[in-house]
Amino acid sequence: MTLSKRDRFCQAFHRFPVLHCPRCGGALTLAEDDFSCPQGHHYNLNRKGCVNFLSAPVNTCYDKELFAARRRVFAAGCYDQVADAILQLMPPEDQRILDAGCGDGWYLAQLLEKHPSWVGAGIDISKDAIFQATDHPCEALWCVGDLRRLPFGEQSFTTVLDVLTPANYSEFQRVLSPDGLMIKVYPGEHYLQEIRLKRGMPLYAEGKVEAYLHEHAQVIASRHVTVTHALTPQLWRDFVWMTPLDQDLSPEAKEALAQDAAETITIDLHIDAVRL
Repeated sequence: MTLSKRDRFCQAFHRFPVLHCPRCGGALTLAEDDFSCPQGHHYNLNRKGCVNFLSAPVNTCYDKELFAARRRVFAAGCYDQVADAILQLMPPEDQRILDAGCGDGWYLAQLLEKHPSWVGAGIDISKDAIFQATDHPCEALWCVGDLRRLPFGEQSFTTVLDVLTPANYSEFQRVLSPDGLMIKVYPGEHYLQEIRLKRGMPLYAEGKVEAYLHEHAQVIASRHVTVTHALTPQLWRDFVWMTPLDQDLSPEAKEALAQDAAETITIDLHIDAVRL
């Protein structure tokens, strides 16, 4: 029998009861569709299988169309080597994973589907992203929320994924176990260079993220994924529409770029496992 999205969330919470109130820090308990803390704060588990911890809607450029394009890019296998590299850096023991800024949850879903004994949560400030994340068949705690006030208890996770997302190191450290890892994924010089070149932008300037990591964290191990994929015109369009590089463009300018298709796209990413 196929579980509903709400039931999958409930199953995940029973296996992994780590949700805490982001307002007061109290542990949350579930009664029917209502999460509540001892201070009387309430959060609804909606029928889409997620909980919204934001007190007010947030305007963001990360909309339904962007995540629909991103889903097609992932389905085409363009980031499979990145997911493999992340897995190589993770310990073989059972993991408790937070995907911070998870978008549509693809990376967390990949890990949980390959390792059913692992548990995890994904959080993003975009409601549209989390609504798409709940489509994955894995059991996970999908949350709409702010990385500055994570709705999880202290030392809840053994791994925090931070994939192409600004990090909040103090909050990550709070929710990580003492020997836990943060896995940071950030661009190499040639990441999406075909889009940058068509827009007259310089290549990505490396160094700042790496320098910050070495200053504020202990780098345990690293991988570097560089791969060039052949593209169809549709897949080029999906890259144009999904990347934050192009969110400054008007819809008309973005569509013009989408019509000027390149034949290839370069994925160039650094993956570092660090202790905070």
